[in-house]
Amino acid sequence: MQFMKTKTWMMSVLATLVLVLSATGVQGSNLVLANDDVVSISILHTNDIHSTINDFGKIAAYLDAERERNENTLYLDAGDFFSGSPVVDLVNGKPMIELLNKLELDATVIGNHEFDYGQEEFAARMAESNFPWLSANMEVVSPTFPIEQPEPYHIFEVDGLEVGVFALTQNPPATAPAGVVGIDFHDYVETANQYAYLADEVDILIALTHIGHGADRQLAEEVEFFDLIIGGHTHTAVHEPVVVNGTPITQAGSNGRFVGHLTLDYHPATEELEVNGFLQNVSELTEVNAEVQAMVDQYIEDMDELLNQEIGFTNTGLYRDDRYAMDVSLGNFWTDAMLDSIGADVAFTNNGGIRADILPGTITAGDIYTVEPFANEVMEIHMTGAAIKDVIDYSYQRRNQIDLQIAGFTYTILTDETGEFVDSIVYDQGQPIDLDKVYVVAVSDYLGIGGGGYDLVGEIVQTSAGYMTNAMLMYAEELMRTKNAVDYLPTEGRISVQVVEEQAPITVPAPFKDGNFIPKPFQDGLPSENGKFKGLTQRP
Repeated sequence: MQFMKTKTWMMSVLATLVLVLSATGVQGSNLVLANDDVVSISILHTNDIHSTINDFGKIAAYLDAERERNENTLYLDAGDFFSGSPVVDLVNGKPMIELLNKLELDATVIGNHEFDYGQEEFAARMAESNFPWLSANMEVVSPTFPIEQPEPYHIFEVDGLEVGVFALTQNPPATAPAGVVGIDFHDYVETANQYAYLADEVDILIALTHIGHGADRQLAEEVEFFDLIIGGHTHTAVHEPVVVNGTPITQAGSNGRFVGHLTLDYHPATEELEVNGFLQNVSELTEVNAEVQAMVDQYIEDMDELLNQEIGFTNTGLYRDDRYAMDVSLGNFWTDAMLDSIGADVAFTNNGGIRADILPGTITAGDIYTVEPFANEVMEIHMTGAAIKDVIDYSYQRRNQIDLQIAGFTYTILTDETGEFVDSIVYDQGQPIDLDKVYVVAVSDYLGIGGGGYDLVGEIVQTSAGYMTNAMLMYAEELMRTKNAVDYLPTEGRISVQVVEEQAPITVPAPFKDGNFIPKPFQDGLPSENGKFKGLTQRP
């Protein structure tokens, strides 16, 4: 028989008091009063750790202390513990799983960046985990793919109570498309309503989500049977739970800076639930779990070995020196990798983000992280040809020099005899782009959010489709497989600057001759004995 639970949420006077009383690293330990009529449960939570493991010794000590204080403790993670540090990313997330196992994580929701290493690695890390990976709106539709269907929820027995943890993943996940081939993702509210029966089967029902704070609020507006929403994805630091339509919502920032601390006091006689919460700033903690920190220190010590991992070879080197005047080999490799990572029509990145050259010889993972040290991500934006042209126009006008490296399209900047900008022409396979057509654009998130004064007008489809470094690592592996080298001409003529006189004709840009496109990477790969490149004529 169905019944309505009476729930009362008391949000934050106690949370403020707890912060004042925290001197030892375990907050609020004196605030939980013994009461045989109340079951008190501690929920500790993190989200969007993004491979940031440096302070895991402190986090582990905080978990240990709370578990010792209250044996009714669950530790939940709201997704995206992968992608963001070479220490974790270069071994496809293994250190993160080992650490979360050591921290005795109880459950996680699958975040978009859990797909970043590819489906084989996703399946391997999931199998290595001592905790369930949950997602109710993720459906594996092809049995031939390595990822297995995750559980939609998990029920924990806590001091005689049944606590349900129900999970939702971002739809669609912001990651490389190859990572989610054969998987469908469904509407948040529709999916949640399919599991409405859970509210009658458990005493407490928690939604553990990786859909963003705004989507969490909308979920609370439309679905009334969750007792609590613990979220992730937008890196929002909710210092005290906010109540929307009677449902408390929280999120713990990102990169391991905070541990969320919730106290759930359940009154069995009345079925009332009191929820209090705060965020513990990890930098303020002093206690350290020595065993966990030793694991972290070893991973970091091993970084040099990881960064020396060979990922490819280049005969030509990849250089950036002339990037403010033309396209350059490193810029072309970089944007080709972005283009390939999401299957875009065009990709561009700013010259200021290209920080070093890659010399001829072996390419290491460290080389990639050296040329792109900012952990920028690839954004997918659908833009009209006119909007793309506006971006190219601005890129030159801001300093009267080339600022964007490009792949997929080419462009010509027209200036007067004094070097002042006159116009630009953007080409797709030798023909001016259709200004009314909508194209798929891959850009760095630095540009996508307005860095450098850029304004990319269009529909943002993916805010974080994977790290630039990951895109370059994967593309280098692809070139090694298909071309046996990561070789590029010094310049391919993707970008040109022309001085125009009155009624001067506009010529087709350098990478096209007689309507034929000169390929990006070398087809032959090696220079001849006289140092010229076989099969290609280098244009000035």
